[in-house]
This record gives sequence, structure tokens and C-alpha cells, in this order.
Amino acid sequence: MRLVPSKRGITGGLRLELVVITGGLIASAHASMMIITPVMPKFIELIGGGVFALGLTFSVYGVGRFITNIPAGVISEKVGRKWIITIGGLGVALFATLGGFAQDVPTFLTLRFLSGVASSMTIVMANVVAADLSTVENRGRVLGLMQGLQLVVGTGSPALGGLIGEVFGTRAPFYGSGIMVLAFALWGIVRLPETRPQPGSEDAGAPIRHSNSPRGALFLLRDTSFLMVCILGFATFFLRGGMSTTLIPAFVHDVLEMGPGAIGLLFTFSSLMHGILIYPAGAMADKYGRKIIIVPAGIVIGASIVWLPFADTLGPFIAAFILLHVAQGWSGQAPVAYVADLAPAGMRGMAIGLYRTFGDAAGMIGPVVSMTLLSIHSYHAAFGFNAVLWTVTVVVFAYVAVETGGKHRKRGPIAAPEARPEQAQA
Repeated sequence: MRLVPSKRGITGGLRLELVVITGGLIASAHASMMIITPVMPKFIELIGGGVFALGLTFSVYGVGRFITNIPAGVISEKVGRKWIITIGGLGVALFATLGGFAQDVPTFLTLRFLSGVASSMTIVMANVVAADLSTVENRGRVLGLMQGLQLVVGTGSPALGGLIGEVFGTRAPFYGSGIMVLAFALWGIVRLPETRPQPGSEDAGAPIRHSNSPRGALFLLRDTSFLMVCILGFATFFLRGGMSTTLIPAFVHDVLEMGPGAIGLLFTFSSLMHGILIYPAGAMADKYGRKIIIVPAGIVIGASIVWLPFADTLGPFIAAFILLHVAQGWSGQAPVAYVADLAPAGMRGMAIGLYRTFGDAAGMIGPVVSMTLLSIHSYHAAFGFNAVLWTVTVVVFAYVAVETGGKHRKRGPIAAPEARPEQAQA
């Protein structure tokens, strides 16, 4: 039985409760990390660590996510989505909360690594479930609502964590960090259906040879459009790690001489803009296509990045900052919808896991590359590198990738060879 009965309405016919559960799992998993950010330096000092240990807490979390993305997707094709996503949510709740009880750095780093693993299970599976539940006609709106929910929750989490830390102590934000994700995981256990297409069903498609092996990953990456959207995901996460969370705060502090409060206000405003724009952009992507959202916004993003290091007074900087985040908010959901459009039914877990792996790799590399360029050259060199990497990627994507949605749709999921008869029966 189809869970997407209609194209009409805010979710294109998909039951809103399912969107809230999947979006809530992503949002609460993200919030469990963001809520502890304000107290992290003081907490590391409390358990006997220094600056190096503080850096490791973010690195091991990223490593946990990086190594789990593809296995989580592959396993979901065998055992189903529901238990992977809910076990991941329960794991995030458990390990995030236990972090507050850590008495030494090694224990805390272990818990951070396990939190990264569980977070990957939750976020990858939430996107896979969204791909299963949605169609090409409503996918942009569904993902837009999910990401909008994530942005709303993520915007308030650091401020809430800082307030809790001030009032109740440094460890207190950890104790509360898992409550929301626990609630969504339990809600998912009760109400979220299993969405993995069953063999032989209309939605399952033809059996795909080597779909859950390294050969399956190579099969997907041999498709030029899929490879390009993965590279676009790499560039997106590179900007997020190498520019948004490192270069921009450093530039605002060093050049514009603004304090932490003003920096936080800027990023709160940017998150709100993303939240406002992402749903109407998703509706446009469903109607007119993914590329018409991605490419023009991508060019504006590249131009804004070039402008930023020259904006050494407040007015021009705010103008460039707003333009950058309007464009990012407008195009935010379209690449994930593009991946879901291309993914064969039996390989959605692998496809979205690959896309997230490209992104998490960039998230680890981006800050190092950007800050190295800043230390040996200048802000102009660091921002310039980010701008060139991003703009070249968008231009190549525009010329190489094929439209997968909207009025100008030219293709559906990647065509896969059928399995041999003995494989199909296995």
C-alpha cells in the first residue's frame, strides 16, 4: 500500500505526522550536539583536558559519522529502516546524556565517538525514510519541511544550553541533551511504519546486482549525475565547516571586532532565513526542477563568498552575509532531493550514505584547509579558495548533471541491471 496518496497539500499528500517524526529525529539529534556547544570549553577543562582535547571532541564525533554513513544505509536494505533510525535515536540520547557523567577525557572522547555513530544512523536513515515516503512530485516540500524543523530547533539549542549551564552548572546541558531525541525515537517506534520496499512489490523495482557491496557504491558513482551531486555535497559541507563555522566567525572577530553575542545573533538570523526560505524553495523544486534551484543560487553563493573578505566595515559585510545565507537557504534541500530522485529503490540507503560520506569528509577537511590558508596567507586567500571550489563545482554540475524533477525532468532513478535468477531468489 502506498503511503503517498496524493500530490496535493503542504506535504504533497504525505501524512504530516511522518514528516514530523523523521524531521524531528534529525533536528533533535543535531540539537543534542548544539546544546552542549556553549559549555564545551569549560567542560573539557573540568575533566582535565586542554585545547587539543577540545579539538578532538569534534574530530572523533565526525569520524564516528564518517565511518557509519554507508554501513547504516546498506544494513537498512536488509533489516529495514525503522529499527536503524530508532536505535540510532536511542543511542544519541544515551551517549549524549552519559557524556555529562564523564570524569576524564578518554571516556568522554569514547562517548563522543559513539554519539557520532548513533547520529549518523539517525540522520542517514531519516533521509532514506523521506526518500521512501516521498515521490519526485513532493520530495522538495517534504525535505524542506524536515530541514526547516531542524533549523528551528538548531537555532535555539546553543542559547538554551548556555542558559542551562549558567543556572544549573556545566554538566547540566548534557543531562538534558538527549530528552528530545528520546521522545522522537519512542514516537517513531510507536508510529513510524517500515518503509523499506518489499521484494516483489511495485516500489521495490528490479533486484540490483551487488547493491549492498562496494561494487554497488562503484555502480552508483559511475553515473555522472550521481557523482556530481556527491561532489556538490562535498563542496556544500566544505563551506559549512571551512567557512561558516570557522572563517566567518574569525573574520567578524578579527576585522570587524564584534563580540560573541553579535556573532551569535548573525548566525541566529541566518538560521531563521534558512527556515523561512527552504519550504517555498522545495515547492519550486518540485514544480520546476532541482537544477533551476541549485545553479542560480549557487552562483550567488560564490559571488557572496568573494565579496566577504572585502567587506571590512559592518554595512557591506551584513549585506554580503545576508545575500549568502538567503541563497544557501533557497538551495538547501535540492541536492538531497536530487540524490533521492536518482537512487534506485533497492539502493536508497547506499546512495544517501555515500552522499553523506562525501559531506562528512569535507566537514573534517574544510576547517583545516581554510585555517591553514588563513595562517599562511590571508582572509582573501582562504575565502577565495572556498569561492573557487564552490563555483567550479556548481558550474560543472550545471553542465554535466541531468534534471531529475519538475517540468523539465529528463530522467528517473539510475537504471540498474537485473540480478541473475539465482541472486533474485536468494
